[in-house]
Amino acid sequence: MRRLGKILDKDWPAWLISSVFHPVFIPFYTVLLYFYLSSYFFYNFPRLLKIIFLPAVVVPLLLQFLLWRMHILKSFFLITSQARLYFTLLMAFIYLLLFRLIQPLPVLKELSVFFLGVSISLFLAAFFNLFRLRPSLHALAFAGGFLFLLLHSYRHRENILDILALWIFTATLTIAARFKLNAHTPAEIFLGLLSGFAGIGLAYLYLY
Repeated sequence: MRRLGKILDKDWPAWLISSVFHPVFIPFYTVLLYFYLSSYFFYNFPRLLKIIFLPAVVVPLLLQFLLWRMHILKSFFLITSQARLYFTLLMAFIYLLLFRLIQPLPVLKELSVFFLGVSISLFLAAFFNLFRLRPSLHALAFAGGFLFLLLHSYRHRENILDILALWIFTATLTIAARFKLNAHTPAEIFLGLLSGFAGIGLAYLYLY
């Protein structure tokens, strides 16, 4: 709590940006954009929240909080490579389960590609963590979301340059906030971007 107090006193705008665009939230924002751009925006939206929001957002944050309170994690902010490894693997398996869940639905094949891509990206990040490298999960999530939206616009011949430009601006702002908080080095940001792009790219090559 002392660390949180220091951050809020000194760098609260950067902390706020990092929290609003937490790596857990960014894939869900991507899913919302996908449904907005596709013809399924109003398709059973409450069920979408249950299927995706609960396991992909609520469960990881709740487990992270509980593990921290039980002193299994030394910090809620996932400072150590070991803590990031556990959290990253948890998220990777959750997205792999989501992929398996919606894969049989042809109408949501494109979304299943995204879930598989996120899972691959997170497994790559976990692999880097084994060598005490800390890829930025913020950068990973933004890179994966950007490539998914870009490929979606290419496949459907949609002009979404305004959305992509806003996505890049938000990603740049968030990465700047992470630098402001001294959370990552440029190399860790690069590893995050690389993992995000590679995961989505490999998923598309595998499923299309």
